[in-house]
Amino acid sequence: MSFLIPPRRPSHEILDDPGIPADEMCRSLEDLSLVHRWWGNARTLGGFLVGEMRRLGVARPVLLDVGAGSADVSRRLARSLARAGHPATVFAADVQWRHLVAGRRLARDTFPAVCADAFVLPFGDGSVDWIVSTLFFHHFSPAQNARLLASFARIARHGFAILDLTRHRIPLGFISIAGRLVFKTRVSLLDGISSIRQAYTPEEARRIARDAVPGAEVERIFPFRFLVSAPSA
Repeated sequence: MSFLIPPRRPSHEILDDPGIPADEMCRSLEDLSLVHRWWGNARTLGGFLVGEMRRLGVARPVLLDVGAGSADVSRRLARSLARAGHPATVFAADVQWRHLVAGRRLARDTFPAVCADAFVLPFGDGSVDWIVSTLFFHHFSPAQNARLLASFARIARHGFAILDLTRHRIPLGFISIAGRLVFKTRVSLLDGISSIRQAYTPEEARRIARDAVPGAEVERIFPFRFLVSAPSA
């Protein structure tokens, strides 16, 4: 393995702790929203989905965002798709109900949300058009991710789009410096470092995805991200 790609180090992220104080949680969720904007994560997902919608002739899709947190990406994705002429119904799902509620308070809206465990989603087979997720894949072991992808392929009629970061020393160094300057809470800095250390490489993600869902693809996305997808035929 290259010096620039350190060994994967699974760990627990502080924001996922149900006991984190509410004010600390909200500041960290705002920091995470900033990271999503930096990287253009909603724009990346939207670009992929618009291409698939045009290919398949889907005008008004139903999407499920799993591990949505405060649902900031869900909201941006819905707006992005509407501007592209594909008004979508987007449901945000997360096991942490406090994150979903905080997202509504921060956005001052009632965005559609459901508190649910990603491994036991209350959605039947073929009940949504696509499942998406952002910065979620790295939280789980290879076996857990294989389970998730297989279930996503059943629930979504047309496939899934899973966007995550790549384990690499360059983004690790960047977040270690930039996080100290811009994040509102040290929780975000520590979690950001943990996220990159336990992230997968595109090659690792490809092996997991293809074992779980034949035909799954992994695309490298600048900067230091990848997209796992399983578009329908």
